[in-house]
Amino acid sequence: MKERLDHEEGVQETYIPMEYRTEHGRTDYVPVINNLIFVRSSYNDLTDIRKNMLLYEPLRYIMHPVTENKMTHSEAIFVPDAMMQDFIRVTRERSDDVIFLDNLDFAFKPGIKAQITEGPYTGVTGVVKRIKKNICLILPIEQVAAVAILHVPRHHLRYIADDDSGK
Repeated sequence: MKERLDHEEGVQETYIPMEYRTEHGRTDYVPVINNLIFVRSSYNDLTDIRKNMLLYEPLRYIMHPVTENKMTHSEAIFVPDAMMQDFIRVTRERSDDVIFLDNLDFAFKPGIKAQITEGPYTGVTGVVKRIKKNICLILPIEQVAAVAILHVPRHHLRYIADDDSGK
């Protein structure tokens, strides 16, 4: 599916977070989250691709509830470009300093926003949390996935206000 989408007009980029996983004595390079493809495209272009081509019928949006004027409806989740680029940058290369978090409740709890100022992840923005007494930077993708950069030295962080993107 990813290879097909990569060649579609209106799709700028696709991404599947991958990891090495060992099962039954065999190591394979597999998606971290089954059946998930991040697609950078406009909503209209992606809807047209899904609507007009039988090959793409299985594609679904991940939806989340939105409440407006005391009425609740569902909308597709959109990930801001800067957040997605940070997520891709951190997860593209295999590193022992980066882990995917299984506990999304923990990952999405409020925290202090910060940006890394030194090292291989300079410029990456996320939320500061502690994991096993270590300072980490969490990059949450709205109720879909979260990744942690482990062991970030405190002096490599610049804390930022909510209205300051830091980029």
